Amino acid sequence: MIVACAATTLKPTDEIWGVVYHRLKVVLEFIYTCVVRKHAEDRAAGYISSLKGLKSKNLNLKLAVCGCLVTEPGVKVSSLFPHVDLFIGPNQPEKLKEYLLVNRSTSLPVNQSINNDRQTGRQEDRRTKYITIMHGCDNFCSYCIVPYVRGREYSRPVDEILNEIKQIDANRYKEIFLLGQNVNSYKYGLANLLRQISGIKRIRFMTSHPRDMSDEIIDAVAALPHVCEYFHLPIQHGNDEILQRMNRGYTADQYRKLVDKIRSKIPGAAITSDVIVGFPGETEEQFRSTLYIIEQIGFDACNTAAYSVRPGTAASRLPDDVPQKVKQERLQAAMRVVEEVARKQNEKLIGTIQEILVDQSASQPVSQSALRGRTRGNKIVKFRADKRDLLGKLVNVRITSAQSWVLKGELTNGKF
Repeated sequence: MIVACAATTLKPTDEIWGVVYHRLKVVLEFIYTCVVRKHAEDRAAGYISSLKGLKSKNLNLKLAVCGCLVTEPGVKVSSLFPHVDLFIGPNQPEKLKEYLLVNRSTSLPVNQSINNDRQTGRQEDRRTKYITIMHGCDNFCSYCIVPYVRGREYSRPVDEILNEIKQIDANRYKEIFLLGQNVNSYKYGLANLLRQISGIKRIRFMTSHPRDMSDEIIDAVAALPHVCEYFHLPIQHGNDEILQRMNRGYTADQYRKLVDKIRSKIPGAAITSDVIVGFPGETEEQFRSTLYIIEQIGFDACNTAAYSVRPGTAASRLPDDVPQKVKQERLQAAMRVVEEVARKQNEKLIGTIQEILVDQSASQPVSQSALRGRTRGNKIVKFRADKRDLLGKLVNVRITSAQSWVLKGELTNGKF
């Protein structure tokens, strides 16, 4: 069970999976948790609690709770969930190894190699490999709990990352996704890392803090053919006063100029974002500023969320004075605007030929002749093809129609 963001995914080694493999007679269930939003935390807590009865009926069931819920300030997870056997905080995979070694009931060797793709919880036929290059955050946005549960920024050495990439099965994975709470502040230089990666057809990265998006990074994306023209740049709000209270470190106009710079250097670049509605003190006029900037920027996609108090953050000391009913009304309004803007952005692609990485097999969609993949701008495209061997391949697709969250097209031999 995964109730989390990609950054919370536990990444044990083959050695650890060797222990799990040899203990299959004991069911070990992992619950990956996220506490960035209260809703996500409540879902995780509810699911964990629901397993208490199941565990009482199955003495072989062992539970491991992983991720940010374990290290959330003021939360004593061992008291809340006494039926859980193991708690693993962010970046603590060694706890799993220690637990399994202490509790193992077999003398079989530990270093058996088991496919690490078991760890992700993603469908087995996906052709994107997710690689964490850093964790933690030093920005301390006033609403965000990440620095408190994941710690200060730590960047993996370049050589370590490059070595991990070299181990990737190039026949299976055509794309890698570099992950971090703020990859723009990667200690050894994100642009430097991008320039050193080779042997991979496509590279993406996220998340990027607008304040730290440098000209060097933009120029690297523009110059390197294997780096996708895709930027996830959370704006969070369209009003300068709210942005200041959020401690975001930029104004709405500075954000606009950054997007203009990206689009001038990389025409057609996809820009996605995040926004929060109902932040403490948000007036109706300030909320309208967010709707306006969503339309003005023309985001290709935008995650929307109603503000929820996160314990220990600076914003938790502000009065949560926007009524829940108003928050939900504003959230629904924002979602409608995002959907319309995304549809208009997608319609611009009708008639164009897009490079698609096919990541879903023919057996999964409703029609056996339908395939699914993503553009370099991370847009989902569905198309029909008689061939059954396109999974994991890069193909050209002419876009024939567009909706807000999906494009449809036809396979073509046409050139870009």
